[in-house]
Amino acid sequence: MKQLNQEEINSLDTLNNKLKNMEEKIYRVVLQENQKALEKIEKKEHNIIGYEIEVEFFIYENSESEEKLLVHWKENLKSLFVKEDKWGLNDNRCHNTTSIFQKNELLNRQKHCYLLHNLYDHYSLNWDDIFKIDRIYFDLQIQYEYLINITV
Repeated sequence: MKQLNQEEINSLDTLNNKLKNMEEKIYRVVLQENQKALEKIEKKEHNIIGYEIEVEFFIYENSESEEKLLVHWKENLKSLFVKEDKWGLNDNRCHNTTSIFQKNELLNRQKHCYLLHNLYDHYSLNWDDIFKIDRIYFDLQIQYEYLINITV
């Protein structure tokens, strides 16, 4: 991965702040849906006994001629509400792992949110592609699990 200059490091910090804000918004939506799911289970609504919450991210760049999908992935978010040690979306932890592949003190000291970390570490986007990100679309999917007893 190329070495970043001071201007690019500043741009990365700005992008990280935007992604962090997006994480907070997504988390609020997921939190509301999680609460609805728990209420349905508590009320035994339609024999619902469990649920899963997944979010699918689509990361786009807007090139001059067309919109281009850079990367997409699905992630189960139920663990954000059932684990004591939360690690993931909107966990307010520093996910910067750039020191593994770049020796740049300014870059390595930045606090990176979970989404930014995923882009370069888990999905191997290079810095040039990361700087081209124009929009992020997400699809929230709630899957309910049902149990119907059949008495013979």
